[in-house]
Amino acid sequence: MRTSFYLAVPIMMLLSITQSAIIARYPLLGFVPQLSFLVALSWGLLHDVEEGVTWAFVGGFFIDLFSVTPTGVTPFVWMIAILVVIQLSQIFPTSRYIMPTISGALGTLLYIAMQVLLLRLFGYQSSLETVIALLPLSILHGILILPVYWLMYTLLQRIRPRRVSF
Repeated sequence: MRTSFYLAVPIMMLLSITQSAIIARYPLLGFVPQLSFLVALSWGLLHDVEEGVTWAFVGGFFIDLFSVTPTGVTPFVWMIAILVVIQLSQIFPTSRYIMPTISGALGTLLYIAMQVLLLRLFGYQSSLETVIALLPLSILHGILILPVYWLMYTLLQRIRPRRVSF
């Protein structure tokens, strides 16, 4: 097991508690951003698919502990969304500005669409407003992922500086 799993557990636990206790009470433009999802996606974009999926599982699990959805739905849809988005991002040229924005918006569209479908399969009712909210929330996540991505990129540069060889 990689050491990033041991780093993911406390970070995602703190983010989930913060999200459910504080951020949910103060929505941004009428939406509650999923910071745990953005952190997992940023980590995956900065590292690799395996690490992003690991962080998505841990973050989704903690989010499910504080929500009314069946346990396991959020980690499942987050893992698939991050897997698809990171695989697609490897095809395109890397950019610290454009790729995180597109990845955040596309990942949000994927995970919410899959979550609505899964919850419908489990017998939960979803309204048309939930589906209509996909586009504004994905745009919001596309914007909010930039500071998250840059913060994580800066921290990784400080924690793991590049080796200089002669």
